[in-house]
Amino acid sequence: MRRFLTATLMLGLSFALVYLLAMLVLCRMEVGGAALIHRTGDYFKLKGGNSYRKFREFRPDSVYDVVFIGSSHAYRGYDPALFTARGWRAFNLGTSGQGPLNTYHIVRTHLSAANTRLLLLDVYEGAMEQDGLESTSDLAQNLVDDGAAVAMALALKDPRGVNLLTLRFLTKDRPPFFADSTYRPGGYSVRTDSVRKRIHYVRGRPLKLNADQVSYLERTLEHCVEAGIPVVLVNHPYPWQSDRMKHVAFNAVLGDIARRYQVPYLDFAYRHTLDDEDHFYDHNHLNQAGVERFNTDLIPDLEAMGLLRRPAL
Repeated sequence: MRRFLTATLMLGLSFALVYLLAMLVLCRMEVGGAALIHRTGDYFKLKGGNSYRKFREFRPDSVYDVVFIGSSHAYRGYDPALFTARGWRAFNLGTSGQGPLNTYHIVRTHLSAANTRLLLLDVYEGAMEQDGLESTSDLAQNLVDDGAAVAMALALKDPRGVNLLTLRFLTKDRPPFFADSTYRPGGYSVRTDSVRKRIHYVRGRPLKLNADQVSYLERTLEHCVEAGIPVVLVNHPYPWQSDRMKHVAFNAVLGDIARRYQVPYLDFAYRHTLDDEDHFYDHNHLNQAGVERFNTDLIPDLEAMGLLRRPAL
């Protein structure tokens, strides 16, 4: 038995050594200005962009009246400057493809009742149908906090998560590869162009929420209750030509979760007067004109519900 265990241990150590040597070569050798590993799989994302900037700008020792979080709908749909103009200090921690699996670990490591008076969680069915790999790939390279990066990569329960972490730690000394020219202070990204061509909107596909994403949404809400962080769930506007029946099915799930956790849920998906071409720049993202109209409608609602509130004197 001892010989078997010793042989198994040696085999494991040999495999780990070979893996690390191979990853060291792939992560440190550059081709065309980027590590060679980026040519081995399209799930490896380059360090840089909106996510890199915002996690270095966010100050956990500050106090924000509202923090936005979620997928690209969040960081392209909620402009902190518009909230600041109304006297509310805001920051946007939304990132590309971010679902609750990622949100949970960001909230746990970055937010508290001391720095967040309100967490606005943008809930989008498209992000909750994904397995979280896209967002984890981005955040594994751009988060400042090692603990958050490790936890969300392991939460994937996918060997590719280990590869993402190995890339992170072997290239930690490297500067970002690119910058996002649309980035604005406060974690926002602005787009001013509009839809210029006919778009095909996919309709009729059944809602297939990822079970882990639903579970992590509930874990996020449980954590916020325990940490004393008020939460509001929000859907930002959808184009009128998008799949309304699919959103009805999504609302049934979200409505049940919101009721069980006693969290307000504001659904702006089709509660707006925006134009599919003038106020969107693609099939589901708002441009700046759309964001300004949406945020102008949203802020008074949050104020009237007492969710945006002044600190007691």
